[in-house]
Amino acid sequence: MDLQSKYDPGYRVIRLRGYSSTMLDSTTVELSGSLAGPTPRAATGVHAHPAWFGAVMGTGALALALAAQSAHWAPRAFGAAAFTVLLLASVYALVLAPRYLARLGSRRALAAEMADPARGPMLATFPAGILVLALAWGRAGGFGVPAAAASGVALALLVLGVLVALGYGVAWTAILLRTTVAVEQVNGGWLIPPVMTLLVPLGVQPVMQRFPGAAADLGVVAFAFLGIGGLLFLALFGLLMMRLALHAPLPAALAPSLAIPLAPAPVLGLATLRLLQGAASHGVTTFGGIGAGLALSAVGLGFAAWWLAVVTIELGRLHRLGGLSTHPGWWGFVFPTGALALTLDALGSAIDSSVLVWLGAIVTGVLALVWAVVALWTVRDVVRP
Repeated sequence: MDLQSKYDPGYRVIRLRGYSSTMLDSTTVELSGSLAGPTPRAATGVHAHPAWFGAVMGTGALALALAAQSAHWAPRAFGAAAFTVLLLASVYALVLAPRYLARLGSRRALAAEMADPARGPMLATFPAGILVLALAWGRAGGFGVPAAAASGVALALLVLGVLVALGYGVAWTAILLRTTVAVEQVNGGWLIPPVMTLLVPLGVQPVMQRFPGAAADLGVVAFAFLGIGGLLFLALFGLLMMRLALHAPLPAALAPSLAIPLAPAPVLGLATLRLLQGAASHGVTTFGGIGAGLALSAVGLGFAAWWLAVVTIELGRLHRLGGLSTHPGWWGFVFPTGALALTLDALGSAIDSSVLVWLGAIVTGVLALVWAVVALWTVRDVVRP
């Protein structure tokens, strides 16, 4: 089967050629005109990219990583830096949120975009970004505002993020089940929804401290979301591996999505560790000790190290071919790097390993560099789309 896909940045037209009649009723499917509806003028080109909220995710992850480093050295300097980056992430969210909310104005256009195998999964950056922002306010907000205020903002964002994540997750899954998608169209962006779901348990852990009497019940809810995200990750990553192994390489425009699978496994381990630590600190012994969290964190880091080698080789190949171009999808590199830094630091601190703590500090430095490079590319692309 010869598949050729054209993804218009404004998503006005998506053509899939080469399907057999047993897969689709025609050899060309076109989502445009009456199905997609009119494309708003402000929502075309680079400004319509569905992964814009990846900037909030990446910037929030940098704030979290800097806050984590404040526990080891220069607390005031790292704390101030973390709060400054947190404010920047919050500004990004306020500026970018209208681009996503405007999509609700046309349900048919939104459904068409969610059905797009390239764009639909990337819309999960919106609820995921809200959840990362909630985590960042809970961890770094106290460096600049009273702890009670930061905790209140974090809780409000967590509730909002969970509601939006549930709405998006159910809608995307329902649309996916009634949409014919070829395996060739699967890409790394499909791992964003699992990451979105795995962020919920991380947000629940601080809530245990605010409501210690409900720690056991909150733990059950958190582990339920952990199960959803973990099983989705396993299923969708298997699908991605099938696509990569049995078909042609991803087109260069989707190459940055290969970095996204770096995030779910470390986040899964980190969330488990934090939940078990939170439960143990409140005397909840139902879930056992933190051993499972330590083991899953190590497993997640091992997987991420292996996948990082795979991604590096593939991106090097594309770079040599001159096929890489910049777009908002490159924010997909930032959050996974932050996930690695946070998991290394959490595991190192839990087992008192100076090696892992130092590795976490080094990866945090790499995270800051990657964030700065992608931010500069973003500014350039916005000014000269």
